[in-house]
Amino acid sequence: MTCTLIEPALGVAVTAARAGGRVLRAADRRTLEVWSKDAWVDVSTSADHASQAAMVSLIQGDFPDHTVVGEEDTVPGRDDRHVWYVDGLDGTSNFTHGIPWYCVSVALRCGDEVVAGAVYDPVHDELFTAGAGRGATCNGLPLQVAATDELDRALVATQIQTSDPARIAEFAATFERLLNTCGGVRFPGAPALIMCHIAAGHFAAYCERAMAPWDISAGQLILTESGGRVTDFDGVPIASPARTDVVASNARVHDALLAVLRAR
Repeated sequence: MTCTLIEPALGVAVTAARAGGRVLRAADRRTLEVWSKDAWVDVSTSADHASQAAMVSLIQGDFPDHTVVGEEDTVPGRDDRHVWYVDGLDGTSNFTHGIPWYCVSVALRCGDEVVAGAVYDPVHDELFTAGAGRGATCNGLPLQVAATDELDRALVATQIQTSDPARIAEFAATFERLLNTCGGVRFPGAPALIMCHIAAGHFAAYCERAMAPWDISAGQLILTESGGRVTDFDGVPIASPARTDVVASNARVHDALLAVLRAR
């Protein structure tokens, strides 16, 4: 599929991501409003909303007919073929606790394909970007996944965000299998940022269930444009914006990781 908006959309994605990052840098954690979305795990803050609002305003300024779907709310548009997915603060719990691992994420989907994306880490001033067929960069330098080809040498990220005891028990069993087969396992938060660090060759892989499109769309494009692979737990490429399980990797350890995840 050919999309004529890749270059202008990428420019807007970069501008929006940096605008959201400025909001987060300016936020005073001492006065943050924090509220829970579920029993006690999933939280949102006034910074999430302010960052997303700044991003949506910029997107609508250039593409007023496009729909913008965010973690906090959705702004409908007349053009439902072009849909933006934005997360004004990916890694909210880290942010509220002062842990320097969070980001802003924005991507444009044109029909069935994510065509432009940007993820901005305001703590380290790192801007990850990609356009479909154009490769991926961090602060202008090309990204390339790690050459790690054995799972027992791979640093893998996995995580869960739930208060459901059954899902927690399932995750604990998966985590144990990963600890017994991978070179190392981490639970860092901020899935968009994790996928960017796979693209940069730092992590080798990542897996998590029930991910929303604002969590993964930009990271998915950045990773695949860096030579990585993104599928569901059955190894099927992710091609829709529906909530989905995610396995993301440098491609070389992907099949081995899928085998571990399928084991019982």
